[in-house]
Amino acid sequence: MSTVSRSVDIPPPRRGRRELVEDTGVRLGLHIKSAEQAMMAAKTEALRRFGLTVAQYAAMLSLYYVPEQSSAQLARAAAVTPQTMATVIAKLEQKRLVTRHPSSDHAKVLIASLTTEGEALLLRADKVARRIEQRMAESFTVKERQQLTEMLGRVTSLLRDNLIAE
Repeated sequence: MSTVSRSVDIPPPRRGRRELVEDTGVRLGLHIKSAEQAMMAAKTEALRRFGLTVAQYAAMLSLYYVPEQSSAQLARAAAVTPQTMATVIAKLEQKRLVTRHPSSDHAKVLIASLTTEGEALLLRADKVARRIEQRMAESFTVKERQQLTEMLGRVTSLLRDNLIAE
């Protein structure tokens, strides 16, 4: 088992191309963001033929797994702001892919559900989205996928728990 390094020197910005390559090489956030952007671009392109954005797809997928969710719940599941999710859900409702009704617990909260058309479209779109996930997964061994998942989970927990050292 490897030990976790608590002493890492992230240098301040320096001028020069070589320095840029050296310095950005140790900034994990840039690597994580680059991978996320590449994945989002691939999914955006794949979902375009279905008339869906990645956020719409994520909301619909969440509703498929767990029907009857509020906009706030869907925002958390899709990793977008509540304001963005309100727009996403409104657009899906206009397309007749989701319906909303008042919550039985809180009359001001609207609960979203997939329509039959929404579920059918999601399942077709998910086939292409899963191919992207499959290609990513196949580029790692089982052990590497487990390690990557654990490491990304560690970063996520660290940042969500506000344990950022200043």
